[in-house]
Amino acid sequence: MMFLPVVLVLFIGTQFVSSDNDVPKVGCPPAYVVEPCVCYSGPHPSLVCKHIDDPEVLVKIFDRSTPYWYQEFHLEESVLQYLPHDMFQGVQILRIYLKNVTLVQLFDEPPENLQMVLGLHIENSNVFRGMNWDQLKNFTSLKLLTVYFNIIPYLGSEFSEFVPDTLTQLTFYDTQTELIKPGVLMKYNDLDKVAFDACGITQITRNIFRRPFNGRFLYFNDNKLTSIPDDMFTDMPNLNSVGLRGNQIAFVPAIAFEGSFSNLKYLRLEGNPLYCDCRIMWLIRNKPHDLVGTCDTPSHFKGKNLKDLQTGDMICPLP
Repeated sequence: MMFLPVVLVLFIGTQFVSSDNDVPKVGCPPAYVVEPCVCYSGPHPSLVCKHIDDPEVLVKIFDRSTPYWYQEFHLEESVLQYLPHDMFQGVQILRIYLKNVTLVQLFDEPPENLQMVLGLHIENSNVFRGMNWDQLKNFTSLKLLTVYFNIIPYLGSEFSEFVPDTLTQLTFYDTQTELIKPGVLMKYNDLDKVAFDACGITQITRNIFRRPFNGRFLYFNDNKLTSIPDDMFTDMPNLNSVGLRGNQIAFVPAIAFEGSFSNLKYLRLEGNPLYCDCRIMWLIRNKPHDLVGTCDTPSHFKGKNLKDLQTGDMICPLP
């Protein structure tokens, strides 16, 4: 009987250690745990791995990292066949950044334990087999998806089938995405920002988005657009900022913004061959807070800023 208290103390102590290990630890683990990677502790723990050529190195680092959590994981300047689907087991991560990485495919199969990931940023990374969107189906909390300097020829039903509807921001830059198929973004009720910049897009349509579309920011800068569809920005009650810079647009039809213009604060049209005649009078009468663009024709308005045009500069029939 005299040994019973000791046994109880040992048992309670063991239970306490076990439960404590199940709680994610804040901060960085000891440096040797993450070698050859580096963990930066402030303001939030970030794991940065460079020059990795063996996926097992990453698997072992994350295995040793349990129960620490990283707000960000950065993989840079690396060449791998793929990222192992189980490499994140036991470790919580909120954001993943891939930069200057060469892969045969993104993951060997849809990854596990990434339900907490909020953001995925892929920049200047060559995925030889292309982006297989089904590999993102387990990113069930994904809000921000950003892809820079990659090749994604089109965006179609595979995207909307597998990328979770939790998205709030979608950004493609220089991805050679020439085609955005109708309906591809209709299921994303919480989308607030969509940007397809420098992608080579030749045409956009209203039925890319749901109706109504409640997002605030739409950017199609530096593409090959020659016109704006008559209904392009209709039924977008929260629309705050539209970027159409660097295209080949000559006319900005008033009907394209019907029912959505009252909240518009920013309209960027610079780098377009704008024709400033009576068809643009509606915009001169109702200038957004930040209106940027210059007239290309007629000759007497060439080079004049839209924000400097006045209604008295044109003689137009009454509407």
